[in-house]
Amino acid sequence: MTSLAVLVVHALERRVRLRAPALAGHRRVCERIAEQLAADPACEVVSIRPMTGSVIVERSEGGLDPERLRARLAGLVDGAREDDGHPLGAPRPEGHPGPTRVARAVAHAFAGINADVREAMDYRADLGTILPVVFAAAGLAEVGATRRLPVPAWFNLLWWSLRWFMTFNPGAISEELNSGGGAQGQPGVAGEGPGEAAPVCDDL
Repeated sequence: MTSLAVLVVHALERRVRLRAPALAGHRRVCERIAEQLAADPACEVVSIRPMTGSVIVERSEGGLDPERLRARLAGLVDGAREDDGHPLGAPRPEGHPGPTRVARAVAHAFAGINADVREAMDYRADLGTILPVVFAAAGLAEVGATRRLPVPAWFNLLWWSLRWFMTFNPGAISEELNSGGGAQGQPGVAGEGPGEAAPVCDDL
């Protein structure tokens, strides 16, 4: 079996950031691996972002060995199993095909951009906060400039109706997914910031 990739993103003396793409979208697996890493006395603080598979390990005294941490995480990822017993990266049953390659690539790209925005904003805001404010301000500016309140287009109304249905009927959607009638989605984009306790599996 081919080992799943684990990369060292950056390394400081007391803080190492790794990335295991195979963990993306597997929150419960991330929680278990965070607990296993935190069992090591050298790993005082462990935080994992389920959306991107980013893993941060910190300690207050002494140094961290990036390659040792990478090898340790790689071993945990290779041995990890989903709730249904399938190894990470294994093909899913037809009833739960999971996200497509394009969907994963787009989600991964946006998650990376969102992580950069969070870091640039000192973890005070992200795309989920900034974009709604920008769009709302743009809408108000248009109304103020034209002195008109335009009627929404039909496709906007259709999209809003679908969005509201998904927001207020999560139980029905979950039942449909569990019955094999649809594909499983991925968790929302996770956040990471300073001062987190160990182990942490961050989420929105």
